[in-house]
Amino acid sequence: MREYSWLKVSWNSNYAPHYLPCSAHDETTLLILGCPSYFNDDCVEEVMSTHGQVVNISSQEKPSQIPKFHPPNPSQFFKDTSTSTKFRVVYVNFNSNEVLKSVLSSISVMAKPVFVSELKQKPLVGLKRWVSEVQYPDEASLRRECEQYMNEFNEREKLKIQHEKEMAENPDEDGWIMVTKSSKYCASEEQAVERKRQYDEKMNKKKKEILHLYSFQDREKRKQSIAELKQKFQEDKDKIAKMKAARVFKPY
Repeated sequence: MREYSWLKVSWNSNYAPHYLPCSAHDETTLLILGCPSYFNDDCVEEVMSTHGQVVNISSQEKPSQIPKFHPPNPSQFFKDTSTSTKFRVVYVNFNSNEVLKSVLSSISVMAKPVFVSELKQKPLVGLKRWVSEVQYPDEASLRRECEQYMNEFNEREKLKIQHEKEMAENPDEDGWIMVTKSSKYCASEEQAVERKRQYDEKMNKKKKEILHLYSFQDREKRKQSIAELKQKFQEDKDKIAKMKAARVFKPY
């Protein structure tokens, strides 16, 4: 049975606090349920870092067996807003189990709620938040960030294809070759020609299947082919007979 400590959070003293159940998810991770949108990840980190080093924070819509800790998003324009306006689940990963125990013990004896409006990293709310979300971005900065992201993405893809090419060309200890998604791009010229021939055969076969949809069409086609062969055979036979009749014996 999981034991919970209750973290009291409010915007300021004029509002009733939210009671957030907190418990240990594993040896170094704190689970916080029902975090309101105004108590964002920056506020969580500021509150929790007073007890020890916070390694990572993850916000999710629902609890999971394995929390998904993502690297920090450096983007100025493309933020993850999936949980920005909802009650969410937060996983806080500390550097040691002692820090986690200290946090849980301090939460259990906490009398005064955490007032988010008094924190250094308090979030924008109301009109200020709306203005920050709908303002038109700087075109030069946006272009620069997009180009930087695409350059990094292309470099990662280049390294990935190079690694898969090496795996496809070099067998492992048992003599097996790893077949990867990009193996077809690493093929030699002979392999490319062979694949083109196989593709053409496959397409021709598909066309034949489309032309002869019913079995009686195949029967009629075979009958017609046999009749044409018989006619050709008879024409060749008559031609040979005429050549024999027209032949004149000239010994010298």
